[in-house]
Amino acid sequence: MRDNMVLGIDIGSVSAAIVIVDSTSTVRASDYRFHYGKPREVLRDMISSLRLTEPIPIACTSSTPDILHDPVRVNDRIAHITAARSIHGRIGALLVVGGEKFGLALFDEAGEYRTYRANTSCAAGTGSFLDQQARRLNLAGIEEFAALAQSNTGQIPRIASRCAVFAKTDLTHAQQEGYSLPEICDGLSHGMAKNICDTVFSNIDIPAPLLLAGGVARNGAVARHIGALAGIVPVVDDRAHLYGAMGAALTALESARTGPRLPSANARDIIRAERETERAYHYPALDCALTRYPDFASWRRFEYAPRRIPGAAPIEIDIYRPLAAGERLRVFLGIDIGSTSTKAAVVLADREMLAGLYTRTAGRPLEAVQAIFEALETIGDEHGVRFDVAGAGTTGSGRKFIGGIIGADLVLDEISAHARAACELDPAVDTIIEIGGQDAKFTTLRDGTVTFSVMNTVCAAGTGSFIEEQAAKLGCALADFARRAAGQCAPLSSDRCTVFMERDLNHYLAEGFAVDEVLASVLHSVRDNYLLKVAVEGAIGRRIFFQGATAKNRALVAAFEQRLGKPITVSPYCHLTGAYGAALTLIDSGAAETTFRGIGLHREEIPVRSEACDLCANHCKLKCAEVAGETVAYGFLCGRDYATNAFVSRNASGFDLIKERATAFARKKRPSRHAATVGIPAALYLAEELPLWKMFFDELGIPTVTSEHYRDALKTGKRHTGAEFCAPIAAFHGHVMHLADKADYLFVPTYLEARNSAGDGRRQYCYYTQFMPPLIASIKGFDPARIVSPLVNSIHGALHQKVQLYKAVKTITGGATGFLEVSAAYDAAAAFHAQRLAQLRETFTREIADAGDISVVLLGRPYTVLSKHMNNNIPGIFAANGVKAFFQDMLPVEGAAPAAMRPLLETFHWKYAASVLQSAEYVARTDGVYPVLVTSFKCSPDSFTVEHFKDIMGGRGKPYLVLQLDEHDSSVGYETRIEAAIRSFRNHHAARRMPLPSAAALLPSNITDERSVLDGRTLLIPGWDPVNCDLLAAVLTSEGIDARVLEETPDSIRRSLRHNTGQCIPLTAVAQNCIDYVERHGLDPARTALWMFNANIACNVRLFPSYIKRILDAHGMERLSVYVGDMTFIDLSVKTAVNAYFANLFGGMIRKISCGMRPHEVDPGDTDRAAVDALVFFRNALSRATSKERAVREAVARFAEVRVRRTPKPKVAIFGDVYTRYNDVMNQGLIRTIEDNGGEVVITPFSEYMMMVADPYIYKWFHEGCYSDAAIARLLKTVIPALEERYHRIFREVLDEPARRHRIDRDAILRQFVMDPLHTGESMENLYKIFTLAEAHPDLSLFVQANPAFCCPSLVTQAMSDRIESLTGIPVVTIEYDGIGGFKNESVIPYLRFPRERRVPDALRAAE
Repeated sequence: MRDNMVLGIDIGSVSAAIVIVDSTSTVRASDYRFHYGKPREVLRDMISSLRLTEPIPIACTSSTPDILHDPVRVNDRIAHITAARSIHGRIGALLVVGGEKFGLALFDEAGEYRTYRANTSCAAGTGSFLDQQARRLNLAGIEEFAALAQSNTGQIPRIASRCAVFAKTDLTHAQQEGYSLPEICDGLSHGMAKNICDTVFSNIDIPAPLLLAGGVARNGAVARHIGALAGIVPVVDDRAHLYGAMGAALTALESARTGPRLPSANARDIIRAERETERAYHYPALDCALTRYPDFASWRRFEYAPRRIPGAAPIEIDIYRPLAAGERLRVFLGIDIGSTSTKAAVVLADREMLAGLYTRTAGRPLEAVQAIFEALETIGDEHGVRFDVAGAGTTGSGRKFIGGIIGADLVLDEISAHARAACELDPAVDTIIEIGGQDAKFTTLRDGTVTFSVMNTVCAAGTGSFIEEQAAKLGCALADFARRAAGQCAPLSSDRCTVFMERDLNHYLAEGFAVDEVLASVLHSVRDNYLLKVAVEGAIGRRIFFQGATAKNRALVAAFEQRLGKPITVSPYCHLTGAYGAALTLIDSGAAETTFRGIGLHREEIPVRSEACDLCANHCKLKCAEVAGETVAYGFLCGRDYATNAFVSRNASGFDLIKERATAFARKKRPSRHAATVGIPAALYLAEELPLWKMFFDELGIPTVTSEHYRDALKTGKRHTGAEFCAPIAAFHGHVMHLADKADYLFVPTYLEARNSAGDGRRQYCYYTQFMPPLIASIKGFDPARIVSPLVNSIHGALHQKVQLYKAVKTITGGATGFLEVSAAYDAAAAFHAQRLAQLRETFTREIADAGDISVVLLGRPYTVLSKHMNNNIPGIFAANGVKAFFQDMLPVEGAAPAAMRPLLETFHWKYAASVLQSAEYVARTDGVYPVLVTSFKCSPDSFTVEHFKDIMGGRGKPYLVLQLDEHDSSVGYETRIEAAIRSFRNHHAARRMPLPSAAALLPSNITDERSVLDGRTLLIPGWDPVNCDLLAAVLTSEGIDARVLEETPDSIRRSLRHNTGQCIPLTAVAQNCIDYVERHGLDPARTALWMFNANIACNVRLFPSYIKRILDAHGMERLSVYVGDMTFIDLSVKTAVNAYFANLFGGMIRKISCGMRPHEVDPGDTDRAAVDALVFFRNALSRATSKERAVREAVARFAEVRVRRTPKPKVAIFGDVYTRYNDVMNQGLIRTIEDNGGEVVITPFSEYMMMVADPYIYKWFHEGCYSDAAIARLLKTVIPALEERYHRIFREVLDEPARRHRIDRDAILRQFVMDPLHTGESMENLYKIFTLAEAHPDLSLFVQANPAFCCPSLVTQAMSDRIESLTGIPVVTIEYDGIGGFKNESVIPYLRFPRERRVPDALRAAE
């Protein structure tokens, strides 16, 4: 074929696109198909359909698997931009939504590339998510889904917009609440569009025209919702789904015009033969060796197709005993309405299972139940049997809605239902593993009574729906899954999230693993996810029941047996146990009369409509069904029914937590004396002390307005955050924006830390809390001058606080208020607040004394637990069930903690986390009081807290409940968990099991800062920088310590995620690398120590040593020690610290010189070879084999041998987390990626970095009274540069840069970002580094922030990036590495391909 045509190929996670493009940019042929995990086979069919007769050049996108013969590879983003420009010319924005990723490219007024915003590792808001939902809803495909969504004329259910699994949870609720299929499809499309808009459109103005591309562009409903939410209608052309393939072809054609001729391939050679590669298996073959697995036999089994219910799924029917014509059977009916399936158990009065019916819910729970009724009636007709239904009970997530319609006699939570069935089948059962379609539950029992139960949080990872989705995707019938996975070894796949799991499976298929091996990997992932995220593995007993339909997968049962080493009991009724338990409980109740409306309901048309109740501020959204002339309504938050036209309280406990607190802090407001109004956001850290600050300003006569009653803060805030924060942070932004036009000033004080009242250390506020003023100042269009941000919570005492407040009030009142007046106002407000808190503690003591039942204490952050708009009515649900709920600050735990708790509390430097743990200890030893820990999704500190909370409760043998809040306001998902928890709490209390003496160690042993622990031990050092750490090991070796650097691989990082429940990625990576090193090198754990450094900054790193030790202990390495030292190694000796500094200096210079030379080297590889030699020179010097100066001269001479030819290249500066920025494994070769795409990297050696940030810490230490630390640091900062200069003079012989200068105005930077000089942490350090580099390198083109996932400082800096760019003229790209695969560094490539000239702002030019 002629050279002016190219075959463009774009294969993503779910689809494949091909085009033939000619030199005029005309598409001559195209095809687009879903590949269902088989890209090679589908692509072969697509190419065959083109009927190519001549060789043709091939180009493909970077996402396309490595299955093509000699293609031109083009970055995905560049390909899409190229195609969009070719078709539309100048564009303002390009939104690409694919199967696994979505992103927004923004362009300036001239159409030049400006920046790119993308989703994180989560695939919520991508095509694969909607594909999953289409399968879940039993639709033919995404085309039918899109058509249904477009056809909707009714309401849409509210679908959470940030996370795919949250959206799945909401889908379940919508199904149970009776929404129609078009409403649900449209709601999912809206939720997806909202997620996209919240993620990439937040805090920006969208330039027109906005183009929509990618496979999702074919979904008109999504495009419509994006337009409505973004305020700009996207342009969608008929080739939007082909942009990737088109752009790849066009880019190749362009390169051929100026470069060498493109290689061509015949049609049969385009797809290369599969390579034989050695596949790495992680799991052994699956086989049930201990378990007696049932054959699921029944008297009669058949499938029934409903006739009266249009579109109803087939029903699987098992009849377990013979039916004789003429029989009249008194039966009890149990119905389990689940997220993906609906089950019914027909049970005789003697508790014998007569029949079981199983069908798909398919988004229509009412129709599913009616279909079951039709099938049951048909069974009776066919066998001449009459069923007299003596009662009906419902369970499952749809139990209340369906229960109301059918007139159920019993509505039971599913945990209790499953437990009742298990006890009937085996009274000795002590453990139930239950994995349903979307929920997973873990239950322990004693003597037939539930003693503890826990469900998965809002995440549906690793549940039955995921197994079904993967089976469908891999072309495996669900019935064949177990057979095909049995006996298969399997590779490791992620167990953290369904999205990550699915990505791994796609990768393994592309790598050539057999489909059956991948199927087995799915089961291991589900098991590991369950045991890590749901079960308490140490509480698993000896008689284990596996229940739910997933237990019919023998290979999955084998996976559990393999891990636990115990036999697993699977009942022949495992898929029906929820329904069976509901029927058994109804029989147990002995009720004589039934309210059941009868199975004849299947013959009735039961219309379901939506209504809104406006009788109170709840504005409940109702689903109403008309049944036999009666209206049945579902969705009331209060206690009224449809016929009662007035608010009815549901509170059956006699105590209302929220009202009690409102009454306690109520006070009469004073007249205002000043004109300026102050807005106080009623959120985050200010929520707890809102009464204090209202009274403070009131005492001064300053009028205030708050956002206490604002309901849409979260929705509003997500449009302004600039990064994907947790819900409380997004809500705070919303509260601020709500007040923006209602107040002259916004009171956003700086809260850093407080000294613990018990005197056992300092307590840091949440990292985001500390940086709220700069985050608010970074909101686009918000005037930072309106922010009043005194430093009011630090350890600097009352006088410092009052001076700060005086300066703030002076700004508001124009100096009309004196210091003494401010001081008196604060004292009065603080006294009022303290007195009312004491009153609440008295209330707790009084209420507990009068309680005849159990009570619960809600543990967590006050701004979520106590906010009506954040807590999803959790206190109200407990009250409705007759249980009093209190908050942790009402407990009498003031003063010193028990001795056993002090080490743990000293480790936890986070204020709220320490308070949670201290309160948990009190609850654990208090009879009749039970703990409910309320956390927020994506809260990194809480991920540590939860594990220690479980330890405290486990040590006392007390049941507990953990609830994780997400961003949607439905309480439906919490009701089951709360009802089941109340049942286990009451069972525990009724048994009068007093809390056991705590036998659990709250912190692992063998964590020490004693230097002697290193004697005779091998010291393992985390490898955050392969060059520097190698030299640090040499320093320690010279001091007689056997120091070795841990080895890290992509595989070890992936395996480390098995230990991760939301903690920082480096933590679990270090733990896994330590385990691997000890095992690989045959080290004795008792003679081995892991080095970790201590830190008193606002970072989770302080928690690393103890948490890593937990992981090591769980792996059988209890005798391995963790040595907690100083980052400078000063704890070992002054000489060691000095040499460690030079190790960082020399290592940094090797990298700095290499980065400056490698992009310009004449002979590829020369620079790297010189770097290897230089490392040897410096290692010898630090081992005392030669002098440092000689090593420097030898290294410089070696680098001088490298021939270079310098040409202008875009310069890119890297900053970020210490473990990630120069760790080539963790950051996926970031430096090489930049260089391979035409850039030059500017790095900052660690020694220079320390000089940049030294002054702020010296200032802080001095003001905190740490005079010796400040003096030593000041001396070192003065002396070390002088010592360094002798070496820098030599290094400059090969460095293409002038002598170092650090001339930035730090105070000016802090003012620009509303920061205090006493701020610390990586976000502050990032600013100093950014502005120093911007000043030192006028030709800098880009900043890249390299951080691990779940890193708080990363998000803060990312949120400030637009403001940083406006002040420096340099864009900032944030890359988060999650360890699960997928090439993250592609973000930087378009900046290098489409560089733009830096525009130095006037402010920065003036500063220079």
